[in-house]
Amino acid sequence: MTSIETVGTIVIKILKVVLNIIILILYRTGFQGYFLGVGGTWNLNEEKNPDAEIIASGIFVGYIIYTLVSLISICFASGDHKTTFTDILMNIVGVFMWIAVGATALHYWHGYLAEHKYSHVDSERQVGLAMGSLCIINGAAYLVDSVLSVIFLIKTKMQ
Repeated sequence: MTSIETVGTIVIKILKVVLNIIILILYRTGFQGYFLGVGGTWNLNEEKNPDAEIIASGIFVGYIIYTLVSLISICFASGDHKTTFTDILMNIVGVFMWIAVGATALHYWHGYLAEHKYSHVDSERQVGLAMGSLCIINGAAYLVDSVLSVIFLIKTKMQ
């Protein structure tokens, strides 16, 4: 019989994939169809930092691949895959990485002013703030998934 933890982790992983796809779309096309980015500079008068963009794109693409592989393994593999230390470690690292990228995006886009400043409401800033907020929410989803992975590990060790 399927446990509630298995159903919970499948739902969380599907949520993580959906959030990751939305974030990736916003990241790539959030500026009126052009590249939006996370910003990543502490001086708002400068251009976006390429180092932060490389890290962010690596996290977005890397974690969508990892989460899809993990979801497929839960759906089609045997029951012993739920207790791997790799899953716990990747989820814990994911918590910190997603929150770091989200905080960087929120910092940059919160202080961002468009070229015409206050003459109109700029959708680029709003999309950037939405992307940063979704990154923080995705970090929380990785935290919940890591807790569920630890529960699987403890239940397996106790049996």
